[in-house]
Amino acid sequence: MKGIQSMGKKQGQTRVPSSAGVKPQTKQVSQQLSTAALIGMSLLILYVGYMTVSAFKRNSIYLNPVTLWKSAVQSAPDKRRTHENYGQALSTAGLLDEALRQFKTVLALPDDGSVPMRDVQREIGVVYFRLGLLDESITAWKKGLEHAYMDAGLLNNISIALMKLQRFDEALSHAEMAVRANPNMPEPANTLGEICMAKGDYKKAAQYFIKFLQLRPEDPRAYWNAALAFERAGEYETSLRFASQFLAMEPDPRYRQAAMQLVNSLNSRISPVKK
Repeated sequence: MKGIQSMGKKQGQTRVPSSAGVKPQTKQVSQQLSTAALIGMSLLILYVGYMTVSAFKRNSIYLNPVTLWKSAVQSAPDKRRTHENYGQALSTAGLLDEALRQFKTVLALPDDGSVPMRDVQREIGVVYFRLGLLDESITAWKKGLEHAYMDAGLLNNISIALMKLQRFDEALSHAEMAVRANPNMPEPANTLGEICMAKGDYKKAAQYFIKFLQLRPEDPRAYWNAALAFERAGEYETSLRFASQFLAMEPDPRYRQAAMQLVNSLNSRISPVKK
């Protein structure tokens, strides 16, 4: 990921989680589910760009990357890069325990200069995060920062993990540092929006989601996040506009259904006011 960011953009990671349940009939339930949907999106941002730094992406044309890199490791067991790539393939396939073993093998081998230490710790942190070991993931990413001071991806990853631990002030601080380190990276803007949503500052959250949208206008999540934030802030017409833009961009019927529920809910609240 450019930074959990792990490192590239994995297929399937641009999807918005289903807010299955944004119900037009009950505003309170709608709001609670909207917040849950936003917090869930941190996982998507987490893995955006998982493979860009590695040679794995260059070999993604192979049908089975796990088999490819397992063979490479068997042929060159003393090479850090092959173990790193094998670990990334395993992590992508969801074979997390084995992926962790490969990354730890990288650390145990003599440093041949092929794998930056920050990248190893980045991947270790991603595995821990996906295993639900949030404290361990934070520790790994902080070790990565020792080798790459103010790496925006690592800072944003730490912020996401802290947010899941409900350590919102610390999460806010790390996300703000990520923005300072790389103002053009979209993910920290989204993370800041999620933190503000969790803290109940919906108008400020909307501002951050607009920034995310400006940095990544092709991403449907930007419009969905903004729609949810404006809905929570009571700005229904603005929320409806972003929800409609999301519908125009998102092909997946599952997410379209959730968005249509939100659109119907917004229309039901806007229409009486207009009358």
